[in-house]
Amino acid sequence: MAPPHARPLFVLYGASMTQFSFELGGWGAALADLYSRKADILLRGYSGWNTRRAIEALDTIFPKDASVQPALVVVFFGANDAAFPSPTGSGGQHVPIAEFQENLCHIAAHLQGLSEKTHVILTTAPPIHEESRCNWLSDRTNERAGQYAAACRAAAKQMGAGVIDLWTSIQKHPNWQTECLSDGMHLAPEGSKVMLKELLQVLKDAPWEPSLHHTSLPNDFPLPHIYDYVPPA
Repeated sequence: MAPPHARPLFVLYGASMTQFSFELGGWGAALADLYSRKADILLRGYSGWNTRRAIEALDTIFPKDASVQPALVVVFFGANDAAFPSPTGSGGQHVPIAEFQENLCHIAAHLQGLSEKTHVILTTAPPIHEESRCNWLSDRTNERAGQYAAACRAAAKQMGAGVIDLWTSIQKHPNWQTECLSDGMHLAPEGSKVMLKELLQVLKDAPWEPSLHHTSLPNDFPLPHIYDYVPPA
C-alpha cells in the first residue's frame, strides 16, 4: 500500500506579529504562497500573548503524541514580554528579561523534542519607533526591545536553534520607522518583506538535512502528466 500523501509541516507560533502575518502583504501569506506546492503552512498566532502564555499552551498546540509533527516551527514572541511592567506589579504582558530567555529555551526544548526532524527558528521582535507609539500609547521603548532581542539571540545559541534578528535587520532599512512598521511596533508590508527575506536566508544557510529551503523541496505532484493542458491546434 502506498504511503499517505504528506508534505512538510511548517508552524508559525507567535503573538500578533504572527496572527497578522496572513493579512494582505503579510510575511506568513507570502511564505504560504512560496511553498504552495511544497509544504503546509499552519498559523498559530495569538495577539497579546507573551512567552508565559505560550508555554501554558505548548502541550495543547504541540502534543508530543501527535501523528504528524512539524518539520519547522517559527517562534515569534517578545514584543509583549518587553512591555513596561504593570503599575500594580502583577498581571499584564511584561515578562522579566531573564525569565523571557528561559521561557524561549523551554519552548525550543519542547519543540525540538517533538521529533528528530523538527527544527526551530527563534525570531526577535522588531524595533520600536517610540514617536509613533506615543501617538497611541507609550508602553515600550526601542532600547528595551533591543535588550530582549539580545536575550532571544542568546536563547537560540544556547538551544542550537536558528535565529532571525529582526530588530537589527529592520533598522538597516531606510525610513524603517514609517515604512517597515504600521504603528511603531507591528509589521507593515515592507517590514514583512524583511521578515520573509531573513527567514528564507536562515533556511538556506541552515545545515539541516533535508534542507527546508523552497529551492530544495520538490513540488507536489510534479509535471508533466497526461492530463496537462494541451493548447488547441
